[in-house]
Amino acid sequence: MRITRLHIQNLRRHEDLDLEFARGLTIVRGPNESGKTTLQRAIELGLTRRVTSASGDLDVLRTWGATDDARPVVRIEFEQEDDDGVNAGFVEKSFRGAKGTVRMEYGGQSVGDPAKADQILAELTGIPTEAFFRSTASVRHHEVDDLARDEGALKDRLQASISGADRGTSRARKKLEKGLYDLN
Repeated sequence: MRITRLHIQNLRRHEDLDLEFARGLTIVRGPNESGKTTLQRAIELGLTRRVTSASGDLDVLRTWGATDDARPVVRIEFEQEDDDGVNAGFVEKSFRGAKGTVRMEYGGQSVGDPAKADQILAELTGIPTEAFFRSTASVRHHEVDDLARDEGALKDRLQASISGADRGTSRARKKLEKGLYDLN
């Protein structure tokens, strides 16, 4: 799955932000408190977080100075390549606790059921949980700093993350394998 556009509303620094992504690797760079981590968090929420989640961390994600009824909304537009070619779709999640809603369109179907949308997203991305996303989705600040000094070490770190050799990915992979074993 390739993300083509990200639209965020009422999420930390970004009251209303719309980004279109070019093909290839996307690197987000900027000064402290410019909203880099919020972009990553928005993608994480859109791909892995249950829209009806009542977790307290969603309250602290609201745009600074927002009214009490303003809640985060994340829309991710994407393309998925399969045997039939490239199919476009989107998922839009409005995080409002028990009143949260999801709209998803993909493969000629519209989905409004949060559990079904999350299942489709997990199948499309191969990302079953937030923990798995966090263990594989980014390179940390100190690792980027090391790029200037040792590009080989950063490449090794990325490869370890992709292959599952790092601790977080390994833990998530074991959990996934156990779940599949239990299911079968």
